[in-house]
Amino acid sequence: MATASSIAPASANSISVAAARKLDRNPSHLDVFVNKSYPLKPARYTPKTSTVSGTGIRLRPEAAGAYNKMVKAAKKSGVRVKLISGYRSYNRQAQLFNQYSRMYGKKYAERISAKPGTSEHQTGLAADVGNYNGACALQSCFEGTPVGKWMKKNAHKYGFILRYPKGQESVTGYAYEPWHFRYVGTSLAKSYKNSGAKTFEHFHGVASTKKNSPKTVKGTAKTTANLNMRSGAGAGNRVILTIPRGKSVKLTGSKKSGWYQVTYKSKTGWVSGTYLSNVSMPKSETKKKETKKPSPKPNSSSKKTTANLNMRAGAGTSNRVILTIPKGKTVKATGKTKSGWLQVTYKSKTGWVSGTYLSNTSTPKKSKPKTESSPKKKVKTKTTTANLNMRTGNSTKKQVVLTIPKGKKVEIIGSKKSGWYPVKFKSKKGWVSGTYLK
Repeated sequence: MATASSIAPASANSISVAAARKLDRNPSHLDVFVNKSYPLKPARYTPKTSTVSGTGIRLRPEAAGAYNKMVKAAKKSGVRVKLISGYRSYNRQAQLFNQYSRMYGKKYAERISAKPGTSEHQTGLAADVGNYNGACALQSCFEGTPVGKWMKKNAHKYGFILRYPKGQESVTGYAYEPWHFRYVGTSLAKSYKNSGAKTFEHFHGVASTKKNSPKTVKGTAKTTANLNMRSGAGAGNRVILTIPRGKSVKLTGSKKSGWYQVTYKSKTGWVSGTYLSNVSMPKSETKKKETKKPSPKPNSSSKKTTANLNMRAGAGTSNRVILTIPKGKTVKATGKTKSGWLQVTYKSKTGWVSGTYLSNTSTPKKSKPKTESSPKKKVKTKTTTANLNMRTGNSTKKQVVLTIPKGKKVEIIGSKKSGWYPVKFKSKKGWVSGTYLK
């Protein structure tokens, strides 16, 4: 293994010479090299791991020990590092990759997730970290948070390197991940830092970019999911048609609040930029100032977050986090709901959030629909027989939302499940045990 003194500091030429050495492909070694072009051998390699204290996450014992030292050092500096992800098996990686492929298409999935057998997480040496308050979890803005800044400056002292740097996707094969750190041991980590190499690929002399990648045509983009084209820039506008995933659309050049005006099959409308890739605005239009009248505001209700709340790509905690909405912020509900989750728009981003952490602030200003003339549905209520905890799910292991005093009426808003009722009390929604209701 090269030492810090054997690696010349700093020019592109010196880096390539110093890094011209044989790659270590043994998955049991700390300096094993793995990426899309250099998969693990065997592909289903399983390391010995141990649980990192204070978490349910596993790492190789060497990496776990170094991580604990790093966390203690960070805490002394006033920074709290949280471990988000560590070892992932071949099968678990396959599940994640297939999930992202279904959601965004295979091409985009390959930018944000490794195929099974090519992931550093499978070595037990990779760690995804974040802030304890959940700010910018698994997002590029993590680099500007206290933990992100501290890790970038100090991680190498404890044997960890930033594996997927900004602007190096053509070399590493992955989008920028300021939260992904790889344990290689303190000696190699310091050598890598001192070498000035842009990536681990550069350091080993195997950096190469894809020269034959297809050129992006100006004025086009590609859909990464089945995507609704709407009459205006906002999820509250009328759906004109649904564009299938993987289709190319023409960009008119107009953009507003994260939405793009596009043309597809002779129809023109607006789509959310969240579900577009290879976006390249037309030259003639990008120089022009947008003079179009603002699109009508979406007919959607306003809600307020009651806690720091993750916006996700789908309805469920297993979906990717798009951003974290701070407590007390107002979001626009599009009207779509699924299993207690609501689709909302916040800062030009559209995604799904748990309705448990939302409260009403206003309702849509719209004339009452004809259906309101029909008789109102009778509200079903029950009374608490003791001080009763309302929880986020139908189990005592779930988080307590609030405690309902004895003798209070609660509204039953759904079907009983495993002895628990979904209820509403003082604008809060959650689950309570039916044992203490009459």
